[in-house]
Amino acid sequence: MVDNVNFIAEVILNLLRKMLVLVPLIFTLIGILTFVMTYQNIGFSNAFVEQWLTSTLWAATTMAPIGFVMVTIISKAVGTLIPNTREVTKNTVIGISMAIIMEGIMAVVTTINNVHYTSIIEFSGAWWQAFIVALPVGLLISVFMTLTVKPRLERFMAS
Repeated sequence: MVDNVNFIAEVILNLLRKMLVLVPLIFTLIGILTFVMTYQNIGFSNAFVEQWLTSTLWAATTMAPIGFVMVTIISKAVGTLIPNTREVTKNTVIGISMAIIMEGIMAVVTTINNVHYTSIIEFSGAWWQAFIVALPVGLLISVFMTLTVKPRLERFMAS
């Protein structure tokens, strides 16, 4: 009985330790991108900090679960489509794919939060501007993450 309790406590502590690494990382990455998108949507106005923080919160709560599912799906697809390719190439393809998909979704969340639009055309224009301005930043972050951070995170998460 005591061994079972100790095992459960160890599993819970290990999970908490992993969450303490992942949560700040997720909020930092999403915070950087929503900063750029919020700036594109509304500029540095009096409402900027509030809008940026709420965009970050909304994007993080929607993007984290979607991101974990998407990276798994994209990784499997890349492994299937280009199985004999070097790992660095696969990770680069995964990073670019993740950046485009995740930023598209993040731009939707940020634009909904920041722009008071009256038509789908107005919304689409604001979304596109947020997406296209943040895309270079997202691509850099995503490729960096998949080439350097992802392998380390995978080892850490497996431990």
